[in-house]
Amino acid sequence: MLTQTDKARGLAARFGGAASVGGEFAPEGVPVSEIAERFGSPFYLYHAGMISERVRRVRETLGTEVAYSLKANPNLAVCSLIARAGAGGEVASSGELIVARAAGFAPEDIVFAGPAKTDEELKMAVDEGIHAVNVESLGEIERLAAIAQEAGVRMGVGLRINPAAQLMGSGMRMGGTVGQFGIDQADLAEAVEKVLSHESLLLRGVHVYTATQVFEVDPLLEHCRNIFDIALEAADHAGHALEMIDFGGGFGVPYFEKTSEFDLERFGEGLQEIVSGYRSDPRLEGCRFLFELGRYLVADAGLYVTRVVDVKETRGKTFAVTDGGMNHHLTATGNMGQVFRKAYPLLNLTRMDGEVPEEGVAVAGPCCTPLDSFGNNIPLAAPEVGDLIGVFYSGAYGYSASNLGFLSHPSPAEVLLLDGEALLLRAGGRPEDVLNGQKALTGFTS
Repeated sequence: MLTQTDKARGLAARFGGAASVGGEFAPEGVPVSEIAERFGSPFYLYHAGMISERVRRVRETLGTEVAYSLKANPNLAVCSLIARAGAGGEVASSGELIVARAAGFAPEDIVFAGPAKTDEELKMAVDEGIHAVNVESLGEIERLAAIAQEAGVRMGVGLRINPAAQLMGSGMRMGGTVGQFGIDQADLAEAVEKVLSHESLLLRGVHVYTATQVFEVDPLLEHCRNIFDIALEAADHAGHALEMIDFGGGFGVPYFEKTSEFDLERFGEGLQEIVSGYRSDPRLEGCRFLFELGRYLVADAGLYVTRVVDVKETRGKTFAVTDGGMNHHLTATGNMGQVFRKAYPLLNLTRMDGEVPEEGVAVAGPCCTPLDSFGNNIPLAAPEVGDLIGVFYSGAYGYSASNLGFLSHPSPAEVLLLDGEALLLRAGGRPEDVLNGQKALTGFTS
């Protein structure tokens, strides 16, 4: 089983930084200190080649369509890379739909999922002519039908079904339980009938997304068989072939110790065997099969880099205090719902060849709360003030998933490594940005 340091060094090698320059991490020959000097710290660094290669590999291995879940990382350039690599898009808000269209995802390759879609969001989906709105309730069907009718168009619908059976072996369950997601499988017939009752709606198919951070292949394959059965039931109720089955996704990313890579090849072999048994069914003639993946496509292609501001010894423990923390990378500090807080793979990027002390280092951010910690026993090369610390697996649920306004520190920059060149995607914030959009009390009367 790989240690966290092994994982970090493996990812550093994939970034093209295994051969460090003077002991410093230099992805594709670009010293990390040079990137920090140009764009400031902290910053997120995304590797374009790793993203494109992951999309290509997933599509070829699964033999299905892939829809990128923008929630994982909605950066415009990252999304553009994924669109160019041949993936579609899965959005969960009007903002994500705007990004998806700007990034180059074709309307016919976009699906819109998620609870609490507003009428304005449904109207935007209708106006953009996307492939399907994956509806989460019977009431949403009625609202979408009225909006499509008013627009004079026929809107594609995917029924998000909450299956009766849970998917086991997952880190977070979003279906098979009582919750806000989807229409209960027991109500499938009623949902199909409701869609068919509106001329402004076209039943495309079904969508089932029940879990994330899934590492076990066999339960996931069984889950896919179950989804096929749900789809055929929907087709029987509809009286026509389905155009789409959205299998969800949830492939695991091994952030922590005692977790290994998801076996994509084994899953792909099993999936294609299952698909071959259903593809000839006339109820699925011409049907599009797709997996919606976010974290799995981008997590390992991102690195969060933060600078050591202070090193202190307290009661025999070494603390490296950095200029970025939970305000910039909430998930890496264990503050996004983790019950047991575990450290991501970290490296001292300034001293890649440095000796690692026997006693681990505590790495803490700048926020005034003990929750702001990347870990208390990190095996880092002895840090010094000015060193750059890298947090790996940071391509997903980083910048956009963090509480950037907490303590009013400037936001981090976002940088893309493309063909050996570091390109600024979004500039880091400035202290004065904290006043943007605010109005002073001057001029108001009590």
